[in-house]
Amino acid sequence: MQIRKIKVEHFDQLYSLSKLIFKEESWSKDQLREAIEDDNYLCISLMDEGKILAFLIAVQSLDDINIVSVATHSDHQKKGYATRLLNWMINLAKYVEKTLSLEVKSKNEVAIKLYEKLGFVKVHERPRYYRDGDTALIMFLGDTK
Repeated sequence: MQIRKIKVEHFDQLYSLSKLIFKEESWSKDQLREAIEDDNYLCISLMDEGKILAFLIAVQSLDDINIVSVATHSDHQKKGYATRLLNWMINLAKYVEKTLSLEVKSKNEVAIKLYEKLGFVKVHERPRYYRDGDTALIMFLGDTK
């Protein structure tokens, strides 16, 4: 198992996994393809024998890396795969001296607990931000710099 950059040849797997996990909230094919091809995006996956088991997509600006999507295939959840990808991104943010941020649904308690365990702190809320009326929590890594 290795952490690898997601390339265009992995697109179909990425899209299928995104649809499986996020359903109607998944990014479109065009959005995912653009992320893979755009150098401002960091698209990484945990792969085993050519199969994507988990992925993380982030977009970087001058001083911040914003994690915009994290998912683990339902057959491989609770094995620490998302944690491995998040730790990789945390280490990268520290190395390049950028803050690390993310947004998460307030109802996604499993993800929030993971992010807090890794050192993310809630700094802001966006009430009724999502289509389903849920609140978005904005979190930053507490010790990026």
